[in-house]
Amino acid sequence: MSQQNELNTYMAPNKPINGRIYESPAPSQAHNESANATFGGCFNSYNSSWAPSKNNGQPFTPMFQSTPKQAGGPFKHSSWRNATPSSTPRRQNGDLGSVRLRLIDLELNNATTSSLNNSHNRSLRSTLPVWAIDENGGVSESVTLTDVLVNEALIEFATDKNGCRFLQEQYPEHSDGGIHDDIFRRMVEDRSMFLSMCRNMFGNFFVQRMVECSNNEEQEIVMEHLVTEMYTLCLDKSACRVIQLAVQKLEVHLASRLAAELRDSDLVRLSIDQNGNHVVQKIIKTLPVSAWDFVVKFFCNDENLIAVCQDKYGCRVVQSTIEKLSEDPHLECYSQRLHLLKNLMVGVTRNCGQLASNEFANYVVQHVVKCGGAMETFRDIIIEQCLLRNLLSMSQEKYASHVVEVAFLRAPHRLAFEMMEEIFEGYIPHPETNRDALDILLFHQYGNYVIQQMINICCNAILGRSDRHLEQKEIEQYTKWLERIKERVSRNSNRLERFSSGKKIIEALHASSIGTLMSPSAGQYH
Repeated sequence: MSQQNELNTYMAPNKPINGRIYESPAPSQAHNESANATFGGCFNSYNSSWAPSKNNGQPFTPMFQSTPKQAGGPFKHSSWRNATPSSTPRRQNGDLGSVRLRLIDLELNNATTSSLNNSHNRSLRSTLPVWAIDENGGVSESVTLTDVLVNEALIEFATDKNGCRFLQEQYPEHSDGGIHDDIFRRMVEDRSMFLSMCRNMFGNFFVQRMVECSNNEEQEIVMEHLVTEMYTLCLDKSACRVIQLAVQKLEVHLASRLAAELRDSDLVRLSIDQNGNHVVQKIIKTLPVSAWDFVVKFFCNDENLIAVCQDKYGCRVVQSTIEKLSEDPHLECYSQRLHLLKNLMVGVTRNCGQLASNEFANYVVQHVVKCGGAMETFRDIIIEQCLLRNLLSMSQEKYASHVVEVAFLRAPHRLAFEMMEEIFEGYIPHPETNRDALDILLFHQYGNYVIQQMINICCNAILGRSDRHLEQKEIEQYTKWLERIKERVSRNSNRLERFSSGKKIIEALHASSIGTLMSPSAGQYH
């Protein structure tokens, strides 16, 4: 074949196409596929731009071309095989030719030479053997699990999108002494190969299916494999799903063994990792507290606590820990949970000022203030020790002002009274401008939201919509506070109307005057 024809027939593979908030930031869906999805994710989550049946309109070419062996005889397990790279045509020295290879062609070609052990290497071509493919590039209807084993093609199927789906659908749910046991034995006989499947973008879904359908003996084998590289698996995008499902599905004593393997690891890195944090949360939410008490003890160190709380993923780990420790006192191990909770909250309250001012750590403080039950004691401690005497400065901070608003909303009447009085009477007016705290907050870009919250609280109390029953004296006090705000707003109405935040305050007061309330969520985003 001439050099020109060789270049014309070569075709490079296609490159895949790659306010104001009170609740914690939603976990990133791109990196937080729950282990509950298990094997179903392979069916729906990988709608990539390439499909096995398409190759720029050219006939489909599988990566592995082989002739199927006949079923019926004993099969021999093959060694782990990597994808065979396609070749790149060369030009002879001095022959420039009329067609030039693009750099991207070479990059894509070289990408196929990487090992399938790397979960980030996305296969650009099907790994299915040619005998198993139908005319559309999927798995032929005539193919059976026995065919896959006899032809030593289990790995090729597990690492292919359509092949992985086929294995999940056909894999027997219960151990039958036959094909179920043969496939499981083939997958776990080589530990390094099994762990590679855990890290593979498709293979991990079949491993999840195997874990779901495993019996006690098989669970023991899975645990022994996973525990050897537990920490690195937790940090892997694909393998972390396997770990989460294993924690959820394995017997408690086996899952606890997995958790114990993390005891001496770098828990800060694990908690702030976009993949590892989901494993930590799964352990906390699923296993008994005795299996993960070392996590709480780790957070009791101020340096560790602050480092984790100030991360967008880590703050959710700490909140999940608090939620679990403060659960219903009628549930098991409450005394142990309460002891750990007190130790953890000592660190949170001690560092409350620093946490409340951080972009992500403020969600942890908000969470403590919002929670009821056993957390009410710590809510009051935070308000008394951290917020009171600091309301003016914290109300002018972008993130701490969120905490102040939630504290106004959740504080018991005794503390709400002290907070209101501090805003109205707790600060000496400026000697030159004569502006007091209320004046400052009315015109501040963050402080005005605190004033709006104060208006809502007063209106709720006056109209009998408070969370608890109020005495007549208490209602009269809220009425006086509301009138003071109205008087100050009326005095500065011309200036306030120049700003959108000022208009919202005026609208809130107008709504209170006609007996309706501004929605608690209105105007709460900046």
